[in-house]
Amino acid sequence: MSEVTRSLLQRWGASFRRGADFDSWGQLVEAIDEYQILARHLQKEAQAQHNNSEFTEEQKKTIGKIATCLELRSAALQSTQSREEFKLEDLKKLEPILKNILTYNKEFPFDVQPVPLRRILAPGEEENLEFEEDEEEGGAGAGSPDSFPARVPGAAIFFEFKHYKPKKRFTSTKCFAFMEMDEIKPGPIVIELYKKPTDFKRKKLQLLTKKPLYLHLHQTLHKE
Repeated sequence: MSEVTRSLLQRWGASFRRGADFDSWGQLVEAIDEYQILARHLQKEAQAQHNNSEFTEEQKKTIGKIATCLELRSAALQSTQSREEFKLEDLKKLEPILKNILTYNKEFPFDVQPVPLRRILAPGEEENLEFEEDEEEGGAGAGSPDSFPARVPGAAIFFEFKHYKPKKRFTSTKCFAFMEMDEIKPGPIVIELYKKPTDFKRKKLQLLTKKPLYLHLHQTLHKE
């Protein structure tokens, strides 16, 4: 193990422990921030080119799965639902795996897949989780999207979040997300939300916000 890799693993371990400590102390905002930062670093390493990484492809896949679990725990801390959450005790099972990633050769304990890191533009200076349009008070325009129909243009599945504007009397797209074909696998997945208009060519993607806001899905595949 090179000194660079040793230092990298130490930084990852320290970040993981900080997030878990904040989590156990009830400091949820700090925990979410720490989990998101570490998840980003792990995602980048998981998708690094082979000659730029000391990790094997199998190790990078495991690193990517740990990043997904961090995203799932972050989402659980922000959720009001108690069912099927990713718990802190689940996350803590991953600390020794991350610490010993160079020698870990067992089956990953959770059925998750790595979240791909997409090529995106800077999300601008948005500081809140609100959508960029000024919405009317009350009604569908000020709350959650009314629907998010899925489309399949070419080689990706798109989700468009739509809402009805009572004053203007039409349905508008708030934001969109998409899944690559290799992401269609059973189990949970976390995908990013992008600013409208929907970019079916995926050429100029821009995050909806720089805050940790994602679309969380659980996929079940059925064979005909």
